[in-house]
Order: sequence, then C-alpha cells, then structure tokens
Amino acid sequence: MDRKHSYPNKNKWYSGKNNSHKNFNQNKNEETQLKTVFETHICEYCNQPIEELASAIANKDTGNPAHFDCVLSKINETEKLADNEKITYIGQGRFAVVFFENPHDLRHFTIKRVIEWEKREATYEWRSEIANTYSQVK
Repeated sequence: MDRKHSYPNKNKWYSGKNNSHKNFNQNKNEETQLKTVFETHICEYCNQPIEELASAIANKDTGNPAHFDCVLSKINETEKLADNEKITYIGQGRFAVVFFENPHDLRHFTIKRVIEWEKREATYEWRSEIANTYSQVK
C-alpha cells in the first residue's frame, strides 16, 4: 500500500503566490509619491532641507517653515532658565517655560511663562498645502 504524506494539502493552506512584497513595494511607492508632492523648504536656522514638513513650525520672523528642533534650540538660546525649568511645546505654536518641583517627576509642573511663537491668526501657505493634501473635509 502506497502511503501518502500526512501533511495538509498545500493548496488548502498556501496558494503558491506570495504577494506580500507587492504590498510592501506598493506602500513604499505611494509614500515616495507623497513626499514628492510638497515643495522642498529650507530651514532658515540651519540651512538644511525640511524632510518632514508636517512636523515643521513657522519661523517667528518670516513665517517660513523651520525644523521644530531648530526653533526649540533658538528658544533655549534666548530664554534664561532657572534650576528645574525647561522649555516645552504646549501646542498651537506656543512654547512654555515650565518648572518642575521634582525634576524626576515630570507629571507635576507649573507653567512659569508662555512663549507665543506662531501668530494665532496667521495662516501659512505651506501648512495649508499639507492640510489640503491630507484632509478629508471639503
């Protein structure tokens, strides 16, 4: 008696086509296409291209996009900080000098002063470009 292997039917478990690389390549191509949609902007603080425009923040003087880290460094250079104080981004284009009574406990802090970096009423063309690309609201 000729005995067949007791493995499951290969066709039942495996179609013979591995398309996972196609999905990966397709996603990578779509990502590349989205990156080329936006105009390349240069940070005015470090003169380097801004790769992630969505994480940029406006230059306070010109309104052009700048690296978030460059803006944070600029603020750290100009602000006089006391012990246990730190610059923190609090949203809507604003930073704050926060005081931590215990520097090891970052949950409890006091905002000492707010730094209005971006003008609240200002609309930046480069930011509208991002919003128009990703927003589903018409």
